[in-house]
Amino acid sequence: MRDIIRYLLRRKTRTALTMLAVIVGIFAVTAVGGITEQLESTIRTTEQDALRRITVTGRDFSPVSDAGIRQLRRIPGVAGITESVYDFLKEQDEEAVIQISVNPQLFMATRSDIPGLEYEPPIFGTQLWGGRLPQSRTETVITWALAQARGLELGDRLIIRERPFTVVGIWEDAATMDSPVAVIDYGAAEDLLGETGLLRSVYVIPFAAVNPEDLARRIEEEMPELQADSPTEMLAQARQQMLLFSLIVGASGIVSLLIGTFTIVNSMIVSVQERRQEIGLKKALGAEDGHILIEVVAEAVLIAGVGGLVGMLLGAGVGWLANRVLVQQLGTRLFLLTPRLALGVVAFSAAMGVIAGAYPAWRAAHLDPIIALRGLGGGASYAGRGLKRFIYLIRRNARGILTIGGIAIGIFALVLLGSLSEALNTSLNNVTEGTRRLFMVTPKRADVATGRGMGRVLQMLEGVQDVILTNTGEVTFNFDNLAGEENSKQVQVWAHESLHGDWGFAMPVRNRLAQGRFFASGSTDELVLGAGIAELRGLEVGATVWIKGRPFTVVGIWRKIPFDVFGHDNAAFMSLEALSRIQNGPEVAGVAIRAGSEQDFQRLQTWVEREFAGVDLVTTDEIFGSIRQALATLFAVMGGIFSIAVFVGAVSVANTMVIAVNEQIPEIGLKKAVGAEDGDILAEMLLQAAKLGLVGGSVGVALAWIATLVINPLVKAQLEMDILHLSPRLAVAGLIFSLVLGMIAGLLPARRAAQLDPVVALHAE
Repeated sequence: MRDIIRYLLRRKTRTALTMLAVIVGIFAVTAVGGITEQLESTIRTTEQDALRRITVTGRDFSPVSDAGIRQLRRIPGVAGITESVYDFLKEQDEEAVIQISVNPQLFMATRSDIPGLEYEPPIFGTQLWGGRLPQSRTETVITWALAQARGLELGDRLIIRERPFTVVGIWEDAATMDSPVAVIDYGAAEDLLGETGLLRSVYVIPFAAVNPEDLARRIEEEMPELQADSPTEMLAQARQQMLLFSLIVGASGIVSLLIGTFTIVNSMIVSVQERRQEIGLKKALGAEDGHILIEVVAEAVLIAGVGGLVGMLLGAGVGWLANRVLVQQLGTRLFLLTPRLALGVVAFSAAMGVIAGAYPAWRAAHLDPIIALRGLGGGASYAGRGLKRFIYLIRRNARGILTIGGIAIGIFALVLLGSLSEALNTSLNNVTEGTRRLFMVTPKRADVATGRGMGRVLQMLEGVQDVILTNTGEVTFNFDNLAGEENSKQVQVWAHESLHGDWGFAMPVRNRLAQGRFFASGSTDELVLGAGIAELRGLEVGATVWIKGRPFTVVGIWRKIPFDVFGHDNAAFMSLEALSRIQNGPEVAGVAIRAGSEQDFQRLQTWVEREFAGVDLVTTDEIFGSIRQALATLFAVMGGIFSIAVFVGAVSVANTMVIAVNEQIPEIGLKKAVGAEDGDILAEMLLQAAKLGLVGGSVGVALAWIATLVINPLVKAQLEMDILHLSPRLAVAGLIFSLVLGMIAGLLPARRAAQLDPVVALHAE
């Protein structure tokens, strides 16, 4: 081990560059893994909630009424009802609504049939850090995040909607994602809010012996106007969302493994080449092949292990700093370093060292001691023809090939990510083309009507192109009219009616029927299916499905939606009258308006907000804006990870150029002795680095193009869209980027070569 450390310290520059490549790659894996661990911890905490709450919401976008809550209490298996209301600490103006997306400071209040749940912590399992629970309408208990954000301590005053509350308790710092929230008395919240509120939630708590999933189904059967989401469904959705982050972690891990492995292999090949006389001497003195093998692998593992440990600690430190900033600014955490993650990352880096050291170690172990002692290396002076010649050339140029491979992987990942981004943005532009100048009017409260009367009033306004009456809800479909869960499925149903055939939010993309026709106006036994559910169940036009024992004929099937943002591919469509009869509820839940121009669009929104109190307006720009923002965030995260991979590739170029300069010192000295200027040497070495970058970029772009040709047909068969779009602009950008990257990475080694003293260089070994 001393010999290994002594050799690594003797080659400080190369050792530092190799370790830097490992450090940066492992840092990326640690950072993204920490985000995934934070999400996983949040989900696990939710799973530990012994009350197994069932979330209940209205299908017509309105809150659950008091009459609905009383009916819920009478359903067998319901132990109690918990109602919670949330709103901003400070009343928001229209421009401040955007704060919803950045964990705003809220207050909440809860009332419950079950004693002791009135002052539950916002994060399950959190204990009081200090103080007590409120005992009056003027007291509050706050989360640790809010205390930190506002600088509050026990006994301080917190102003909520211009009313003072005394802080009598502070929840401890939650291990999972915390939020800046103040919990107050429900009666005090009603005084502050009246009948309004940013968010009102109703939870059903089942008896201990009752299965929450069974109770959720019973609630929907007895109260079809409500939607009951069981804990299992909520957690399944959360885990499905977290799967994306897991895939990112896997992708970053693979990229880091490949590039880090290439960098270490490159360094170890040079190490073996430089130490061939030392290895020959050891073998001449009796060292076995296995001893040499273990020594070289140990060197690779040491480099990877130390680099991995430093990368893990660096990632943990950055995560800790990020958490501190986020808690102070937003009251939330993003990163969690668990023992599993820390040990896994270090083990991952050590495994990378073993893999990277295997080939150089095998090569060192098979050196002929006589040839090695003479310093002739292990290669033959003549390698024959055909396959032997090919293998000889690969071994002779292994360092350059490995460097090019590292750059190629990084550029491949970035170009592929860019192709995905271009394809998704193109698809989003296509699906939003037909939904511009459209907004939906929905009720804020149960007593606000948005029915046919409102539609008739809106239809008479100047600038209105069409008015679309809409309703939606989940309905149980039976595909064979037989008992059993395998024959039934919960399906989202959209109902609509318009004067000019505009579907509005019922089909907010440009689409047309692949088969059949639309259902007749006012029909109560016809429906149209999305392409996804029709394909899943093998249904065609003329098929029959049963809903609550009533037969419905499939009269049409939509074309498959390329980028199904809203899940309409797996939805069904019917008339307002048909859905109303199934749900035994109102025909219309919302009214959508299509404006004739952008000026009319803005003017109509202002008029509706002024003339109709108690309604919310939803636009397609808001919906797709949030989707674009989410995609931008995702691509930023993935782009950051893959940019790190490219950076590691650049380190590999720098490493290779350092080695190349060391090998060419006598040659450089000779050139300078016969008149070569510093600028000539600098340009020559930069050209070598640029060639490595350009060739690596070309290979990466070519691999991305091949991946596009392979992946697009597979995806198109399922989604009828190209998921990757490699444009000429993107390909050229990738090549230019790799060229510049190679030159930047080779700048310092080239400068070092240009400044060599020719006398010293000519005397170098």
